[in-house]
Amino acid sequence: MNISRKHLLLSLGLALGASMTSVHAEDKTLRLYNWADYFAEDTLSRFTAETGIKVIYDVMDGSEVLEAKLMTGGSGYDLIFPGDTVAERLMRAGSLQALDPSKLEAMADIEPGLQKLRSHYPHAIKATVPYTWGTIGLTYNDELIRKRMADAPVNSLDMLFKPELAAKFADCGISMIDSPDEVLAVVLNYLGREPRSAKKEDLAAASDLLLKIRPYIRKFQSQPVTDLVNGNLCLSLGYSGDMTQAQRTADSAGKKVSFQYRIPKEGTTVWMDNMAIPVDAKHPEYAYTFINFVMRPQNMAAISNFTGYPTSNAKARPDVDPQMRNNPDIYPEEAAFERLVTGQDIPQSDMRARMRVWTKFKTAPGS
Repeated sequence: MNISRKHLLLSLGLALGASMTSVHAEDKTLRLYNWADYFAEDTLSRFTAETGIKVIYDVMDGSEVLEAKLMTGGSGYDLIFPGDTVAERLMRAGSLQALDPSKLEAMADIEPGLQKLRSHYPHAIKATVPYTWGTIGLTYNDELIRKRMADAPVNSLDMLFKPELAAKFADCGISMIDSPDEVLAVVLNYLGREPRSAKKEDLAAASDLLLKIRPYIRKFQSQPVTDLVNGNLCLSLGYSGDMTQAQRTADSAGKKVSFQYRIPKEGTTVWMDNMAIPVDAKHPEYAYTFINFVMRPQNMAAISNFTGYPTSNAKARPDVDPQMRNNPDIYPEEAAFERLVTGQDIPQSDMRARMRVWTKFKTAPGS
C-alpha cells in the first residue's frame, strides 16, 4: 500500500514537473506586432538562437487596426511598432508602458536628428525606442523623366504640384501615397501654410492645388515599387524606401534602369516608427531583451540594408549599404532635419475636415 502510494505520488510529481516545464517553455515566447518584411531575413531566427525566446510575429494591417487593438485592451502583444503620432495617442490614452531607461542599452546611440524629433512627442518619448524612419519625397525613373524634360526640377515639388509640369509626366505614370494626413501636410507646407492646419482657407488652398493636378495622377498607393519596376510609373510621391526597394528589384531582374529619390527643397514630412511595450504585455522582460538585441549596430545595419530604410542607431551607419549611407536624401545630415515636418496628433474634428478634402481629391476625375 505504502509502496503503491509512494509510486503514485512520484508519478504525479514527475507528470506535474513535466507539465510545468512544458508551460514554462511555452511561456518563453515574445509576441510581436509589426509591418510585413520589417526585419532582416535572419533577425528573428538569430534572436531565438541567442536567447531561446520564441517569436510569434503577427503582421500589422494598418495603424488604425493597431490603435483599435491597443485601445480596447487585451491586445496579447509584448512588443509593437507604432508610428510616431500613433504612439503619442496610445501613450496619452494609457495603452503603453513607460520604459525603464536602466533596461535600455543603446539610447545614447540614437541619431542626433531623431533625438530632436522625439522632443515633438512629449508622451511617446517616455514609452518608445526609435526603430526605422524616413521621409515623404519624390521617387522617379531618371531616364523617363529626363526624356520628357531634360531640366526637370527633380529636387522640387514643382514637378508634381505645378499642373503644367505634372502634365509632362502624366503619360509615363504618376502615383501618390494614399495617406491624406501626410499628403496634405506636404501640400500645405509647400504653400507656406501650417502643415497640420484644418482652417477653411488653408484647406481650400490645398484642395485647389490638388484638384488642378488630379487629371495627371494615375494611382494612389503606398507600395509603388512593382509599378515603378514594371515601367507603369515614372514619378511617385511616397516613402524614401521606395527608391531603394525599386532599384534592388530592378537590378535583381536584370533591368537597366536608374531610380532616384529626392527630399523636396521646399521641405516635407518625416516619419518615425518605434518599438513600444503595451501596458498589458505578458512578457515585458522579453520585449526589453528584443529591443536591446535589435538596437545593436550590426543588427540595425542588417535591418536597414534589407528594408531600404534608415534605422535609428547612428553607430550602424558604417555597415549600411554605401548607396544608402552616402545618399543625403536617404540618410539626411543633421542640418536637413530643419526642413522636415514632424507628425502631429490633431483633433478628430480637424482630421475629418482634412479627410473631406482628400476624399474630394481622390474621387475627382483622374488620368
